[in-house]
Amino acid sequence: MNLKSYDELTRVGRIRRMRRIASKALKQFGVVDSKFWLMRQAGNTLFRVQSSCFSDNDVPDDSFIKDHYLLRIHEPGYQEPEAIELELSWLAAMREIEKLPVPEPIRAMDGKHLIEITDPCVPGTRYCSLLKWVRGRSVKKNFKPYHLYEQGKLMAKLHNFSVLWQPSLGINKRRFDYNGLFTNDVGSGMPNKDAWAFLSPEHREAFSIVAEEIRDVMDAWGQNRENFGLIHGDLGVDANLLFWHGKPRAIDFDDSGYGYYVFDLAVALEVCKDFPDYEIYRNELLRGYSEYRSLPNKEVEQLELFLAALEVYWNLWATGGTHLYPEYLDEYKERMDTTANFVVRFVQKRKNNPQ
Repeated sequence: MNLKSYDELTRVGRIRRMRRIASKALKQFGVVDSKFWLMRQAGNTLFRVQSSCFSDNDVPDDSFIKDHYLLRIHEPGYQEPEAIELELSWLAAMREIEKLPVPEPIRAMDGKHLIEITDPCVPGTRYCSLLKWVRGRSVKKNFKPYHLYEQGKLMAKLHNFSVLWQPSLGINKRRFDYNGLFTNDVGSGMPNKDAWAFLSPEHREAFSIVAEEIRDVMDAWGQNRENFGLIHGDLGVDANLLFWHGKPRAIDFDDSGYGYYVFDLAVALEVCKDFPDYEIYRNELLRGYSEYRSLPNKEVEQLELFLAALEVYWNLWATGGTHLYPEYLDEYKERMDTTANFVVRFVQKRKNNPQ
């Protein structure tokens, strides 16, 4: 009997095929008695795994839910294998050296964090990783300035670790520098440099002003250990930050990369950028951060510029993606309008109050 090709399958059919990959991967990780179920298939395919096979080796730690794991089948072409391996090595080091509240990778039976799986029913090679399941709850529907204060403390610890922990030279990973924000393809299928052509004239003008200003700032600062290193890149109380007994845990480092530490702080503020009491949230984030790491005044002064750059970057990604895949326009349009209007207001405010 001839099987349908993977591309011809329905979503349910593809999930069935990915379960074959998951089953093979779990065996390589030494998981032979388990239950696993789909969490998400959008980019990476994620399965939650329940198994007691590692219980004898686990040290009690309330950072994780006992006997629960996250199996990631990485999306082909989105991250190079060496970039995924860098992420996993970084996570493992943060856990081993500082016990930071981040996912802890599990090694396969061959000692590797990242394994390759092939199956005749699924095209290409699939890379898989297994992480301990982080305990915590999202507060995105009910967060307070206190949560930004706690997030600031955690981000300072993550950044301090990045300053000291240096990976092997020559390993490539995405970069949140000028090209990484405004010209590269960051997953939409269209390079951001091409997405500029589809902006309205008003938005293109404002976006260009922000891009040029931040290029000048980045050129002036340069890139050194104290201001530039491995960052999460997508850590906010509305995404990838969980809380347990009032303390934060960071998850989903898939989009991490090299960037300015102040950019990570800008990402944290994106969720409250339009709040009437934005300054309170901003001050609490920085107060928490300052308890473990100092941020030079010149970087604090440019925090909103990096926030505007983040909005330009996201909007370019969404513009390119929705141009290629119009069916996603309704899903993203409201946020595209919100981010673009924020950038226009930011530029107008800078014109009225030049630094």
